[in-house]
Amino acid sequence: MKKYTVLLILLLLTGCKFYDEYKMPEEVNIELSENKFEVYSEKTISDLISDSNVEITNEDKELKTNKLGKKEIEIEYKYDKRDYKYIVDYEVIDTEAPFVMRISNYRSTLVDEEIEFCEGYSVIDNYDRKPTCSIVGDYDLSIPGTYYLKYEIKDKSGNITNEDLTFEVFEEWPIYDDYDEEDEEEHYTRFSDLKKKYKNKDVMLGIDVSAWQDKIDYDAVKDAGAEFVIIRMAYSDMETEIFLDKRFEENLKNAKAAGLKVGVYVYTSANTKEEALKQAKFIKKHLNKVKLDFPIAYDFEEWRDFNSLKMNSHDLLERVNDYKSILEKDGYDIMIYGSKWYLENVWPKNDYDTWLAHYVDETNYKGDYILWQLCSDGLIDGIYGYVDLDIYYKK
Repeated sequence: MKKYTVLLILLLLTGCKFYDEYKMPEEVNIELSENKFEVYSEKTISDLISDSNVEITNEDKELKTNKLGKKEIEIEYKYDKRDYKYIVDYEVIDTEAPFVMRISNYRSTLVDEEIEFCEGYSVIDNYDRKPTCSIVGDYDLSIPGTYYLKYEIKDKSGNITNEDLTFEVFEEWPIYDDYDEEDEEEHYTRFSDLKKKYKNKDVMLGIDVSAWQDKIDYDAVKDAGAEFVIIRMAYSDMETEIFLDKRFEENLKNAKAAGLKVGVYVYTSANTKEEALKQAKFIKKHLNKVKLDFPIAYDFEEWRDFNSLKMNSHDLLERVNDYKSILEKDGYDIMIYGSKWYLENVWPKNDYDTWLAHYVDETNYKGDYILWQLCSDGLIDGIYGYVDLDIYYKK
């Protein structure tokens, strides 16, 4: 007992203090900056700190921003050769309004007939997987006339997007004069013309195909000047079951035999991690480590029925990541296929290679892309009917 008493006296005389790692010494200064961050933003502890006079040892630790609400995290620092911790709060918020992909700006009905205004609309949000749709403005189904209304698309965070709606109520349906539509001249793009306009040492010209092209004479395709083919390997329906293209194996074998460079694409509607991984394993199994000359193209086009998939824009990119997590084990890369409008307005920013679909003579797409699908009405020897024509830009 005496020795503990002596020890206590010595501690008091020498001014030593008990060490508490959570008690900040008076000499330490850690100034915090903004503590509100957007959902899914990539932030670290360093983003929480504006200034400090100590060494922060875990400043690269990522903040959890995948869910809204208040969070806390421990800042670890060194002072006077000791390790300390400082608990700070931050909040994950969502200030981005839903983005409308498709909505009808004109609706009509007959007097006293009900109408579902929000039927058939398609929106995507950065966080909410099911934004709500309602109508703002007054109208009377019993009184014929034109009403100027607004759609109100609202997410769970209260962010709102408005779209104009002209709504007409008729006593009886109007009769419009019949008119003769002039016959449009058939349009097509010959592969030979593609060569004349675009071929140079920095590009390769090719096609992309599926079972819709039926049996293909790849020797004739190659003789016509095509250097590569991107083949549909598989597709999934809205039930997310995946099926092998019935001509995939035939196309792959014959294209390689003809000396063409080969890539594949998968048309997918996977909306969950489970489904994406399942599909990727299906692709991995049927590729069986065959050599490909291009990244596997992830082709998502279910925009019309997007709401039924209950996805946000973050989920959209995560499904690509799911595919990559399986297929990269066999040495395959992934690229995203998309039309110009969806690449610019819907797909989140990412580091994947891009296969651009834009049916024009000269694209004004500003993003990076390695492949350009410039038409769907191509004609080339070896294929009966139309085929997509593509340009690959050599790296």
